Amino acid sequence: MADPLAAEIGGTVVVDNRPGAGGSTGVTGVARAEPDGYTLLIATSAYIVNKALNDQLSYDPVKDFTPICEIANAPNIFVVNANLGVNSLQEFIAFARSQAKGVNYSSPGLGTTPQLSSELLRVRAKISMEHIPYNSGPQAAQAVLTNLVQLSCSAIPLVQPHIEAGTLKPLAVTSATRWRALPDVPTMAESGFDDFVLDTMVMLAGPARLPPAVTARLSDATQAILARPAIRDALQRGGFDVAAKPPAELGARISKEVPMWRDIVAGDGPQAGIDRNGASRQNDKSDERHSPCSMNPRKTTMVFALRLSNPASCLGRSPGSPPSMPKA
Repeated sequence: MADPLAAEIGGTVVVDNRPGAGGSTGVTGVARAEPDGYTLLIATSAYIVNKALNDQLSYDPVKDFTPICEIANAPNIFVVNANLGVNSLQEFIAFARSQAKGVNYSSPGLGTTPQLSSELLRVRAKISMEHIPYNSGPQAAQAVLTNLVQLSCSAIPLVQPHIEAGTLKPLAVTSATRWRALPDVPTMAESGFDDFVLDTMVMLAGPARLPPAVTARLSDATQAILARPAIRDALQRGGFDVAAKPPAELGARISKEVPMWRDIVAGDGPQAGIDRNGASRQNDKSDERHSPCSMNPRKTTMVFALRLSNPASCLGRSPGSPPSMPKA
């Protein structure tokens, strides 16, 4: 997004990668930045999930940010080894219930959306599953391929080549509709689980109290970029669906997902059952021999802070003059 956005606003966009604390380092840096249009945030749904997992984080996903644009989202997919003899999610549930010691599932780490999706499945399906965390999505998929675990929930691009090769069997996608590249794979709703849409969102936001004119200019520019065929094709090749939703719709999604994830993690709602460390209350017996990252949850999150060197065209002012802040 950086170069196209720079061209749209007539300035320079510098990508400042700030990993650390599951992505919270970059998120907090933007939350504390001046709302002058010079510092923006590109983050995934992890910035919402992390707050649910750790209420000691110093930022509020709703109050400390100004939504600008929902850029794209990507569903996860449940897969099994093709030799397991399971052809649907309901068949897997029956298989899991038939195992005296339950089954194992892999994920790219504690607190990731694939892991929390798997835990939600465990709770909703009332099956015994043990979590085996790995360092990355490819390692989690490899665990299924080598029969170390019986199930994995993964980002689609990581496992689609194995699905096409016939080595992994897809069971269901966590999106509201079927994935365009896998039209024969049902959704979770079609598999018997309503209200089970858990995709990974990528969004653009700024600090709280960003002037409305700046917010609108940046949102319009981002949506214009996302309408370009080359950009849409690149995102789709990466496993994303373009959302291009304006600030109000992004804000509504964030406000909805904050209590949803809090309920799932903290155990205060009908879909409860996951502790704040991202593991199930029923069984957190993850074997560290399988995963060096088991003591470092959520390390795979990516957050970007964008430095706009000349956002004057957004603000409608000359460089160096103070921004026009809303009175309210």
